[in-house]
Amino acid sequence: MVKQAKDKGPIIAFATGIILVTTVIIAVFYSLYNVSRQNMINLWNNNAIQMFRDVEFYLDTPRDAVIFASEQVEHMIDNRQSNEEIQAFLQEESEVFTSVVDSNNRGVYGYIRGEYLDGADWDPPADFSPSKRPWYTEAKAAGGEITFVKPYHNLQQNNMVLSVSKLLDDGQSVISMDISLDGIQELQASQQEANKVDATMIVDKSGMIVSHSNETKVGKNVFLNAADEYDKRLISSVLNHEEEVFTINGRNGREIVFCRQLNKSWYSVLVLSEKEVLGNIKYIFVISAVVLALLLIVFTVIISVYLRKHREAGELHGEIGAIADVYSTMEIMDLKKGSVKSIRNKLIKEGVFAEGNNKIVATKEEIAELIAAEVSKPLLEQFMDLETLPERIRGLNNISHEFLDREGKWVRMHFIVVSRDSNDNPEKIILAIESIDEDRKRQEMFKRMSETDKLTNILNRSGGESRIYELMHDGICGMVFLFDADHFKYVNDTYGHDMGDKVIITLAHTLRDNFRDSDVVFRMGGDEFVAYAAGANSNELGKIVMDRLFANLDKVSIEGMTDWKLQVSAGAAICSDPEHESFSDILQRADKAMYESKQHEGNYITFADSSSLRA
Repeated sequence: MVKQAKDKGPIIAFATGIILVTTVIIAVFYSLYNVSRQNMINLWNNNAIQMFRDVEFYLDTPRDAVIFASEQVEHMIDNRQSNEEIQAFLQEESEVFTSVVDSNNRGVYGYIRGEYLDGADWDPPADFSPSKRPWYTEAKAAGGEITFVKPYHNLQQNNMVLSVSKLLDDGQSVISMDISLDGIQELQASQQEANKVDATMIVDKSGMIVSHSNETKVGKNVFLNAADEYDKRLISSVLNHEEEVFTINGRNGREIVFCRQLNKSWYSVLVLSEKEVLGNIKYIFVISAVVLALLLIVFTVIISVYLRKHREAGELHGEIGAIADVYSTMEIMDLKKGSVKSIRNKLIKEGVFAEGNNKIVATKEEIAELIAAEVSKPLLEQFMDLETLPERIRGLNNISHEFLDREGKWVRMHFIVVSRDSNDNPEKIILAIESIDEDRKRQEMFKRMSETDKLTNILNRSGGESRIYELMHDGICGMVFLFDADHFKYVNDTYGHDMGDKVIITLAHTLRDNFRDSDVVFRMGGDEFVAYAAGANSNELGKIVMDRLFANLDKVSIEGMTDWKLQVSAGAAICSDPEHESFSDILQRADKAMYESKQHEGNYITFADSSSLRA
């Protein structure tokens, strides 16, 4: 019995070893399979994230357009400009955005001070009630936040249309813009074709399909009785799952669903067959595990492969995180301990924090000196004041400040609350810095385009009047000049409109060169121009300016025109009390004076409430 036990001992030990090694191999491969499976899911999740970002970028343009138009209209309302002037501005903005936005849109429109104003010259029907339209009611409900109104199906063009709206500061006026969702539909279709996915879509919380890689489903509500049961189950799972990645039972087996919330009501969804994504991985690992279980001599090789794969998976995860991370600097600050833990060590390297104990060693003035341009230092010092931070961030999750860094580029600094104490004071915060230089450049480009006259490349009426209102608001008095080219109709009738455009451009450049950089020159429209000479507070100074202009006009020679010479009739009025006198009143007086000058031939100037003066 003892001998039999001894004989069986090595066999038992060997069998035990085989079982243990096989168990280890199976465990290793199971773990490796899970890592590879997760990596594959992460790669597909990146596709879903990219689709989500493409849709967000598509929606950024109408959002930026509405925000910019809202700010300008609020400025015009504050300056008591008429609805006719606001209508003209909306028309100009609609032309600008139609030329730069690569999608169908109906321009900028709004409900301003009880009147509907349309930037695309759409004539509403008699029973049209703006205050009952969804773009108006949902904007009011949002209380000043930018609102993406629930899309509707345009039966005439057979597409989905989205309204983007914003309530103005007066609590009654709303600016809105409609944009076709055909571009998003094309993104969905191209994503499915390029990646061979089962479906891509955007749905809202009501169950309506905003866009779908299958165009026949666009505009349908999956919760209606006639809806497809699979679509109903899929969308219900999207709305009820908190995870961004989950699996469901599809028509032909298990499916992996990637979803992200776009805004308060929309979800971006990508659906894949689990078999297509993971089937080959599972087959490969099962066969490999069986083979390696039989070839125990390569056990160590398998371990090394596992370690290498695991390391590669970690590196891939880090690379993906680095690409997705938009912040150049991130620090976790413990306000109670006065310490900091760096996620990205930029500020530690610049000497703001100590290397050893990570204590904050620089004052707010020193921090501003290290990272900000001279012009941005005062405001950044106020933002970086940690003593006032608890009060400033009370009730908020984060606050931010935009400034120019030492390289002259725009950046945005955030204070993001991580945790609070029992008194709701922040204990830990994240300090993060991101680059917004490209965004600011794009905003400046839109602003320049909206304020520039396309023909003459000087300021248009909207841009010019805004500059003058700013000068008057700052108490800078001056003289308003209104110019009109004499006998300009004769040029268009005789030489054609191309020559007429050439005359207008020549007059615009002559006026621009005649006035100072601190003055404002803009085209009113047609052959009418306005100039505001800051500091010119007497008719004598105005006459000096006009003498110089008339002398320059006498030197102008336009090729191809022998029987007509560029001359202007001008009217001028002084802004004597910018606090109580509006620009439109001054311009009206200059206009009356200009029409008096029209009674005389040649370059002629008439000053309002004074005698006429001829150069």
